[in-house]
Amino acid sequence: MKNIKLIFHQTLMISTGILFGIGVQKMIQYVSEGSGTIVWQWYIPFSIILTGFLCSIPSVLISNCNGYNPKRFVPRLILHFISLGALVSLCGYLFHWYESIQEYIPIAVMYVLIYGFVWAATIWITQSDAKKINEALKDIQDRD
Repeated sequence: MKNIKLIFHQTLMISTGILFGIGVQKMIQYVSEGSGTIVWQWYIPFSIILTGFLCSIPSVLISNCNGYNPKRFVPRLILHFISLGALVSLCGYLFHWYESIQEYIPIAVMYVLIYGFVWAATIWITQSDAKKINEALKDIQDRD
């Protein structure tokens, strides 16, 4: 159940981050170029959700590491960052989010920002859940 919750939260955060980034990118294009419409193929919203889901699965695998050992965690985190970057790049290429290197650069910047935000939010949610569990356990112990 914990893994399903993590996948759901991360899929939601990643998809929202991608959508927000695309919105900011289009707003900048509107201000600089004056193009007032966004034209998307029918599959773009689905591709955003699918990419968020695909990116959340490796996060579950890295979070299930037994204990925190910096010698093992840091290389896994670097591999996680690179593999998700490759996954986002592949999804962007397959779903035509970009067609040139100039269009890819904002996606790469958004990826780094979204990656940092999702890690920070996931740590915050995990700590909040642990605090709630500890308070509930303390209440149970006080009753006895």
